[in-house]
Amino acid sequence: MPIERINPDGMYKPNKNLYTQVVTSTGSKTIHIAGTVPFDKDGNVYGIDDVRLQVMKILENIKVSLNAVGANPTHVVRINVYALDVEDYVQNGGPEVTKFFGKNKPASTTIQVERLVHPDWNIEIEATAVID
Repeated sequence: MPIERINPDGMYKPNKNLYTQVVTSTGSKTIHIAGTVPFDKDGNVYGIDDVRLQVMKILENIKVSLNAVGANPTHVVRINVYALDVEDYVQNGGPEVTKFFGKNKPASTTIQVERLVHPDWNIEIEATAVID
């Protein structure tokens, strides 16, 4: 596998075990997935006012994007999370991210923002993956 995940000795542990500190990749194809939002396939917002449901839908959408190019969640090396309320995300959405990636947690940055493009979005997630 061209991906190695490391939590170095002497480094603090990832918050709530949501991510990996360092991810190396040597694959030949890098996949950049745009900020993914909680729309269903018809463009309707899923899980209004529920971060957990919105994260679940976003992860499902990311999986569709990955599958479209022959990848899966194990190939994701980094995510950037944009949240209206970081604490809500960590408490309610974070466990869904942990389930989705299992032991293959990507490097991750979470940023609290004042607003997202759509007024009913609470969260948006970008992903980067690497495959051979």
